[in-house]
Amino acid sequence: MTTDRFFDLLPGVVRAPGGELSHALRDLLRVLGAEADLVEEDIRQMYADLFIETCAPWAVPYIGDLVGYRWLPVPAGRRGCEPDPVAGLVPRSAVADAIRYRRRKGTRAAVEDLVPAVSGWPAVVCDGEDGPDCAGAAVDTVTIRAWRLPSWPLSYVRPYRVRRRTNSYELSVLGNDAPLFTCGAAPAWQDGVERPAIPRMLGVDALVDDLARHYGHGRSLQLYEDGAPIAPERIKARDLGEWGPEVFDTDVAVDPERGRVMFPERYELGELTASYCYGFPMAIGGGEYRRGPFGVPVVSSFLRTEQLSPQMPGHLLRDRAPFSDFLRGLLDPAVLEAMADDPATARARLSAELNRVMQAHDLAAGQRDEPLDEEAVELLNGAPAGPARLRLNRLVLEAVYAEHIQRAYAVSRIRSADGEPTVAEAVRALQDSGRPPAHLVVELCDSGLYVQPVKLEVGELHTLEVRAAEGCRPTIVLPERREDVDDMIVRCGPGSRVIIDGLMVAAHPVRFSGDPVEIVVRHCTFVPGWEIDVRCEPRHAAEPSLVLTDLPRRRGAPLADAVDRRPEERRHTCVEVDRSIIGSVVVQRDEVGAEPVALFVRTSIVDATTDRGDAIAAPNGRRAHAVATIVDATVIGHTRVHAVEFGENTIFTGPIDVARRQIGCLRYCYVPRDSRTPRRHACQPDLVMESPGAETPEDAAERVRPRFVSVRYGKPDYCRLSRVDDAVEIRTGADDASEMGVYHDLFEPRREANLRAAVAEHLPLGWGCEVEFRS
Repeated sequence: MTTDRFFDLLPGVVRAPGGELSHALRDLLRVLGAEADLVEEDIRQMYADLFIETCAPWAVPYIGDLVGYRWLPVPAGRRGCEPDPVAGLVPRSAVADAIRYRRRKGTRAAVEDLVPAVSGWPAVVCDGEDGPDCAGAAVDTVTIRAWRLPSWPLSYVRPYRVRRRTNSYELSVLGNDAPLFTCGAAPAWQDGVERPAIPRMLGVDALVDDLARHYGHGRSLQLYEDGAPIAPERIKARDLGEWGPEVFDTDVAVDPERGRVMFPERYELGELTASYCYGFPMAIGGGEYRRGPFGVPVVSSFLRTEQLSPQMPGHLLRDRAPFSDFLRGLLDPAVLEAMADDPATARARLSAELNRVMQAHDLAAGQRDEPLDEEAVELLNGAPAGPARLRLNRLVLEAVYAEHIQRAYAVSRIRSADGEPTVAEAVRALQDSGRPPAHLVVELCDSGLYVQPVKLEVGELHTLEVRAAEGCRPTIVLPERREDVDDMIVRCGPGSRVIIDGLMVAAHPVRFSGDPVEIVVRHCTFVPGWEIDVRCEPRHAAEPSLVLTDLPRRRGAPLADAVDRRPEERRHTCVEVDRSIIGSVVVQRDEVGAEPVALFVRTSIVDATTDRGDAIAAPNGRRAHAVATIVDATVIGHTRVHAVEFGENTIFTGPIDVARRQIGCLRYCYVPRDSRTPRRHACQPDLVMESPGAETPEDAAERVRPRFVSVRYGKPDYCRLSRVDDAVEIRTGADDASEMGVYHDLFEPRREANLRAAVAEHLPLGWGCEVEFRS
């Protein structure tokens, strides 16, 4: 409604302008109109609250109580959890479906709809052996077989060529056997109801029986030769366990259970690429899943003092160009006067004032002469607001004062094709350009193989971001040259920032040297043990995957910059590992003249490949000069650090050894008994050892020791807790009764409990229920 809705209803003689009475009456009626708007909005909301689809959140429990909805526990969720929530865990949708399910209570169709709704797992409901998925199901009992392992796509990857064979390939880029999975196809429609498709391991028989369903674009497998799809008529599914028998003519043998492909020996094969689906429990470690929009960080749009040239304040005060006149009109006159009186502080005052102006005004309105780049034009045409307007204002200033304001942000996009620049060349090209950016981004735009040495330099107070494009999982393989250190080396200047996002790095570790202020590793895989063999065994089990050092690794380079710097000049480095899979972490830092590294590990796996190895440590088994915060993680191996500030819902398979026990705490974690830790709360095996019972403390501790389906990277069930012999104290030992470890945010115990509780009241009278889980 308009603000003068009541005043406009009055006769014109009363509304005549110029009278002091009319203005007072208008103001009074505006107040009454605002209150009337509130009453009308409240009436509209009261009507909306009668329906579950439109009601306010507070009304959902009341409607649920009216329809007899039985409330199920809802996980609280955490930062970085899956963006698509399980449908049945959202109370509004569950209440909306309550009546629909109860009308069909006791029928098989109702149970089939209910299972994915309350658990999010695709499942098959059996009331006997009435199909291939129900073989062995009991009669007069409802058997629910749920598939918990989702599948994830990979597109146009380079398979690994088996060197001792001719025209033989492992589809996995690392050269290990990796079974193919059916892709998450469109939901199936049964009885007029949409149900999720079941991702499952693809067998030879399934590929033989229905090749058209599983082979082709967007399906479980598609092979390409020199970019052209290989025809389905050439695909022959067979067991290639011993890489035999031979293949003849133009046939292509495929073993989906091992992920192997073999061409005829006398076949001139072009460049082979493949698209397929693999199984993994969760969206971590990088992949073609959605990691979130990138955008330009807001902090990159703000000006820092060092990004202005020393001549910028004087130039702005003297310049008589139209935009400078416009900009001076927006600046605080007191700031202009202080800049003229005190040149020593002019840059700092000007940068702070320009940051204020960029947030409060539209600088594009005063820009006339200087042409804007493509990004600025796109922002200008999109009616920018908030961070977008701030970014546009920064681009306008950079365009007008190109010689005096440093470029803030630039992206270089590369591919794995021949003739494309390498990662190092793309970084150097931007750094050596006429206007090097403060925040430099190199984006890898395919899921290909980047076999190249990577040695990067990051300038003082600069930011380097090497990331995979959305929907890609590139693999960087660091070649063995033996003439120098073959690691992926990032030399960091004082106060610099480095972000590695969405990459897989193999064959050597990633080494950060120098004095950075922040290192972020998110959605990455630094292959534990560098490389793996065909059975997923690590080839270099004792080698680290992530090295942090304050010494530059450069042959013949002076170390004075790192060694002789005064302690107060050294930066406090923060390292964040988020939703990633990495091998051992080695911290080689000055323990006297510098503060400990702040190491944050969230929803990640740190894998030393053995419980006896060092997962986080300094060289030679010493304590790392680091203060660790580890949440929702699985750490395989020893943890030797200066202190653990906070640990929660984490499984440590090896002992912890901290120097300062009075700092920090551990809660709801599994920690081996012979660990030196800060104070512990609700940790295992402490709880079971202190509980009275028939078990001895030693037997109780052994019973709750975590057991995994597999601890070898490359297996579909990597670091997944075993359901056969793992203790319930571990599977439900987190702070919210979910499982400890990296897969905490899947909330599987809570979803299983919800499934059993919801199905129990919808079964036929007198029938029991069994829940079975498949891969």
